[in-house]
Amino acid sequence: MVFTMLLLALLPMVMTQGGLVVSPKNAEDGSTQMASLSVDLSSLRNNRAFAMSPGDADFDGLHSGYPAKYLPHSNFTYSGVQYLFPQYHESGDDNVLAQGQKLSPPRGRYFSVNMLAAAETAVATGTVNATYADNTTSSGPVLVDPFWSWPYPYGGDIIFPYYLTNSCIDYNRSMIFQTINWLDSTKNLVSLQLPNVSAGASSSPGGALEDMRLHIFAVSMIPATGTGAQLAVQYARSTQVWMEGTNKTQIIEITVNNVGDDWILSNHTVQVSVSASGLRTATPAIIKRLRPGDQVILQVGVVNTNITPAGTTGQATVHISSSGNSVQSSPYTFDATYGITPYTADYDSIYAHESPPWYKAEKYGIMIHWGPYAVPGWGNSGDNESYAEWYWWRESQGPDQSSHTYQYNLRTYGPNHVYDDFFQDFTASVFDPKEWVDLFADAGANYFVQVTKHHDGYALFDVPAQVTERTSVKQPPHRNLLKELFDAAATYQPHLHRATYFSLPEWFSPAYAPYGFGQWPGGNATNPYTNATLPYTGYVPVTDFVSDVILPEMLTLADMGTEIMWCDIGGPNLTAEFAAVYFNTAAQQGKQILMNNRCGLPGDFDTPEYARYDAVQVRKWESNLGMDPYSYGYNRATPLSAYISPAEIVTSLIDIVSKNGNFLLDVGPTANGTIIPVEQLHLREAGRWIKSHAEAIFNTTYWFVTPSEGDAVRFTRTDDAFYILTLYPPNATLTLSAPVPYRLGDCVMVVGGNLTGTVVPSRLLENGSLRLEISREVRRADRYGWVFKIPYESEDGVGNFTASLLRKRLEQ
Repeated sequence: MVFTMLLLALLPMVMTQGGLVVSPKNAEDGSTQMASLSVDLSSLRNNRAFAMSPGDADFDGLHSGYPAKYLPHSNFTYSGVQYLFPQYHESGDDNVLAQGQKLSPPRGRYFSVNMLAAAETAVATGTVNATYADNTTSSGPVLVDPFWSWPYPYGGDIIFPYYLTNSCIDYNRSMIFQTINWLDSTKNLVSLQLPNVSAGASSSPGGALEDMRLHIFAVSMIPATGTGAQLAVQYARSTQVWMEGTNKTQIIEITVNNVGDDWILSNHTVQVSVSASGLRTATPAIIKRLRPGDQVILQVGVVNTNITPAGTTGQATVHISSSGNSVQSSPYTFDATYGITPYTADYDSIYAHESPPWYKAEKYGIMIHWGPYAVPGWGNSGDNESYAEWYWWRESQGPDQSSHTYQYNLRTYGPNHVYDDFFQDFTASVFDPKEWVDLFADAGANYFVQVTKHHDGYALFDVPAQVTERTSVKQPPHRNLLKELFDAAATYQPHLHRATYFSLPEWFSPAYAPYGFGQWPGGNATNPYTNATLPYTGYVPVTDFVSDVILPEMLTLADMGTEIMWCDIGGPNLTAEFAAVYFNTAAQQGKQILMNNRCGLPGDFDTPEYARYDAVQVRKWESNLGMDPYSYGYNRATPLSAYISPAEIVTSLIDIVSKNGNFLLDVGPTANGTIIPVEQLHLREAGRWIKSHAEAIFNTTYWFVTPSEGDAVRFTRTDDAFYILTLYPPNATLTLSAPVPYRLGDCVMVVGGNLTGTVVPSRLLENGSLRLEISREVRRADRYGWVFKIPYESEDGVGNFTASLLRKRLEQ
C-alpha cells in the first residue's frame, strides 16, 4: 500500500502511457484544414534536440533532449495550421537556434506566421520582423516558455511524457509551444527575420541569471489570398466550459480570420453558428467589426439534443452567415465532443480543464498573506529585503542570509525564542472580515485569494483532528479565520469570488521528511542558536504526508467553496485525484472553478511572481506581486514611500490585461488583522480609477495584432468596441501607427474620468495612422491612465453623417 501511494504521489513525474500527448484543447481530429504554407527550415538547422537515448542530443548545452520516439509526424497539423515537423536522424540537427536568420517565403500576402518553438531554462522573448514589398516593416513580440519546468509546469502544445538528460530519463514532461504573430496582409511580404535570442540571459525572480535561448522546430504561414470581405475559420474546438448564467450551455471556441481585403462591419450582420446531428446552437456569435488581417476568437453556445448523451463525439460544422451573403466564407467541419463530461484522475483528462469565462473576464484579484510570520513582520529593506513570510526559513539558515533575519530574531527575541512561540501573539484581535471584503470591493477587485497555509504549516482553517492540529482553530487565536472571511464575502460582497492559496509542502513537518527536497526538506527544525531539535506544534503522526495531510486539507478547502485552488511549490502530490473530485463536484453544483500551475500539474493558468510577460501569452496567466516592493507578508522594515502607488496599480493592471493576463495584488495584514493604512489608501485610490474605466478592463480580451504601441500605449477589445489605453498623460496629439479598427466617421470617445463620453477629434493620416487630438481639458480630467474608445456602431451612411455632425459641433 505504501508503495502504491508513493507512485500516486509522484504521478506528475510518471511517464504517460501511449506516448505523445497533444493538448486536447487544440488537437486535430478530422478538421477541415485551412490553407497554410509550411516553411522548409532544413538548411538553417543548427541544433540537435531529439534523442533516442540519454546524451544523444544537446538541446541546451547540457546534452538534454526530447524523446524522439514520441515525435509527431512530419506533416503535422495543430490548431488549424499545417507544419513540416522535423524527424529524428541518427546524426544531424533538427531545429533552429534562433539567431536572427532571414526567411524568404514566396512573395504574397500573408495573414500570420506561426512557429513551434521552445526555450531552455527561462522564458525567451524576442521579435519577428517582417519586410514588405513597399519597403515598410512590422515587428511582433514572441514569448516562449521553457521546454520543461519544475515545480511549476507550464501548459504546452506538444507534450512529451519525459525528457532525456545527459545520463538518464527525467520524468518531468517536456513541451513545445506554438506562437502566432500578425503580418500585414494588405501588403506583399518579402522576407521574415526570426528572433535573435540565442545567447541572452534572463534574471529569474530569485535573482539568478538563466539561459533563455530560443529553439524553433517549424514555421508555417497562413496566406491571405481572399478578395472583398472574406472570413475563414482557422480552427474550432469543443470545450469543457459553459456560458455563465446558463444551464451548462457548452462553449465551442472558434478562431475566425479576415483573410480578405475588405472590412467586416456591423451592417453585414455576420453570425457564426455550429450544427451537428447531436447539437444545436443556443447562442450564436456575432462579428460586428473585423478589419482585413485581423482575427477574432468567438464563443458559440451549444446544447445537446435530447437523444445525445454527454461525451458523444461526432462531426460538427461551423457556419458563417451574413445579410445578403455580403461576406464570403466556407463551412468548416471538425470533430466535436457533445456536452460537459466528467473528469477522471489522469493527466490528459485534467489537462483538458481550462480557465472558466468568469476568471478570464474579471481580471483583478487581491491576495492576502497572513499568518504567524506577521508577528515578527520582518524581511529587511532595500537590497537586503526578502519575503517576510519566509521568516522561519531565513532565521533557520543562520547569519549568512542577506535579510539578516537570524540577527534580527536574536536581538529582538533572544536565542530561546522559537518560531512556534509566535502563535500566541497571532491574535487577530481587530480582524473584521467585513472591513476586508469591503476594501477589496472598493479596490475594484473581483476575487480574492487567501493564504490558508504557508510553508510553516500553520493553517487558517479547521481540518479533521487526525490530519493536524497546527491550525488557527486548535492554536491561538482559536478561530476559523478562513470561514469568517468567506462568510463575510458571501454576505456583504457576494460578487467577490472566493479562492485559496495552499502550500503543498511544509518546511519542517516531520511527516514530510521522506519527500523533502531543497528548501522544503521536511523533518523537525533545529534552533539555529542552540542546535536543539524543535517540536512541531500541533503535529499529528500520519502514515503518509501526501495522502494523509495534503489531500484531506485540499478537499476541506474544496468543501469550503474555494473557486480557485491556488497551490504553491508543487512536489509530490495527488493533484490529479483531487482535481477530478474538485472539478466534478463543482460542475454538479453548476459552478466553474480552476487551479493554477503550482499544484504539480500545468493547471489552468501560469503564475509569474513579481514579474510579468512582455508579450501576449495565449495560455491564460496571472501576475502576482505584493504592494510591498518585495514581500507578500507584512514587513515592518518597509518604508511607507516604497509601497506600490495607485498609479503603479492602475498601469500594471492595464499592461497585464492587454497581454491576456490577470493581476493578483497582495496585501500583508499585521498580526492583529490590520491591513495597514497605506495599503488601504492606495487600493481605494486605484479602485476609483478602475471602476470609472471598467469597460476597458473587465470582460475584454487582447488584440490579435498587438497588445501595445511603444512603452505608453496598450490595447484591449470587446465584441462591441476597441480601447486605446495610455500609461502616461498623452500629448496634445496621440498618433497610432498600429492598424487599429478605426473607420472614417467613428466617434472616438473618452472613457472614465471627469469628461467620460467626450468625443475627441480623430482622423486618419495619409500613411494610415490614426491621430487623436487630446485637449488640455481631457488630459486634466483624468489621472494614472487615459482611455479612448472606438465603438463599433454607426456603420451606415446615416451613422457616419451623425458622427461627422457631432464632431463638427464639438470642434466649434
